[in-house]
Amino acid sequence: MDINLKENLIAALTTEDNEITPVGSFPATCMIELMEKEGVSWPKGHTDAEDMATIAASAYEHVGLESMVLPFDLCFEAEALGCEVALTDHDNSSQTTHSPFDIETFEADPDFIHNARFPAMIEATKILQDKYDDVPIVGAMSGPITVLGQCLGIEGVLKDVNTKVNTVEDALDEMTTALIEQVELYNELEMDAIVLYEPNGAPELLAPPLFKQLLNPLHEEITAASDIPMVLHVCGNSLPQMENMLSTGYQGVSIADDVDVNEAQAVRQQLGSDTVVCGNISVTDTLFMKSPEAVKEEVKVALDKNVGVLLPACMIAPLSPSENIKAMVQARNEYFGIE
Repeated sequence: MDINLKENLIAALTTEDNEITPVGSFPATCMIELMEKEGVSWPKGHTDAEDMATIAASAYEHVGLESMVLPFDLCFEAEALGCEVALTDHDNSSQTTHSPFDIETFEADPDFIHNARFPAMIEATKILQDKYDDVPIVGAMSGPITVLGQCLGIEGVLKDVNTKVNTVEDALDEMTTALIEQVELYNELEMDAIVLYEPNGAPELLAPPLFKQLLNPLHEEITAASDIPMVLHVCGNSLPQMENMLSTGYQGVSIADDVDVNEAQAVRQQLGSDTVVCGNISVTDTLFMKSPEAVKEEVKVALDKNVGVLLPACMIAPLSPSENIKAMVQARNEYFGIE
């Protein structure tokens, strides 16, 4: 396939005048099978630049996914802000184990982009850029209420929304100022796209009116700071949140398999939004549990519904079989008649 994958992804997110539907994986793809082939493992893969680059590239090298995403976990920012984080030795999950913060006095140092694993991520990005000319490098980050939840505990944050919303708003403003520094870092690194995870913005946690009040202005600030396409990922059934997601300046929204692509497209058309709907191949029911043939069937359905970028519905389970991920790429190729 003689196509510049970087240009194809950027075109899909910004003009929709792309040659074929890109097939990637953001959230990041960190599969144990591929890591074993490369001789890398956790937790070193979170902290060592060479291993981080190897893991990010493995999804392209071994299964043909057209993106390389880093960093890999939701505690990346919280650790750099000053929280203690436990990195596991068996997957790409992480957990805040101690936080120096409280909601009343929360301050986020914008200089956090020089702390913790940021230097390794910066070096890993440069390693990938030196090695790959035309494969998109996607910078991952978490959103304001997700990082605040990592720093303070999301249960407490949501409780405080009901009792002292102004205090929560101040903390979210602080967080957003710091996250804009991260976006500007990704601009400087010349990433090809950014994926922002906001799982704590799921409608079962934050009602759509509260998302609109608390988060929409902040996400608008974040997207306004970016020189490169941004994709917003909200987990689960994000359909009640779709109007908010499509109204904050993102070039793409990544949806889970809980949402029918047609329903998301209908909201998009209603709003007259240019934001592209991306997704949404099931990671647990299909990519982890089913056969390559079942994967191909689900891919065809998503492409028939005009998904803008073909993606897994969420983070691919680390023990997913590589043949199922390859089947995503094969199905896309077959759909477009690519040998």
